[in-house]
Amino acid sequence: MITWDEFENVELRVGTVIDVEEFPEARNPAYKLKIDFGETLGIRKSSAQITTLYSKQDLIGRQVLAVTNFPPKQIGPFMSECLVTGVKTENGGVVLVGPDSRVADGLRLV
Repeated sequence: MITWDEFENVELRVGTVIDVEEFPEARNPAYKLKIDFGETLGIRKSSAQITTLYSKQDLIGRQVLAVTNFPPKQIGPFMSECLVTGVKTENGGVVLVGPDSRVADGLRLV
């Protein structure tokens, strides 16, 4: 169990995927994403193992919920700057988490 104060320290923010590239160097199939979190945070990069359920075209313009205050993490030759959230299905695919309606990039989960 974590405390409410600990949970409040996690910054979960909405951003829009603006670019998607293949990531052939990844151990598991993944994309390299560029996500726009608005004026305050700007554009961040993330590696996401979401190739089973999403094509590159499906992702452009899609809003996602990501943890934006983890330290950057080196994933092979790529530096990931945020963690995109998703739910793993029983078949092993990942369904992305995001808002039902369009909201401003950078808004924080409350």
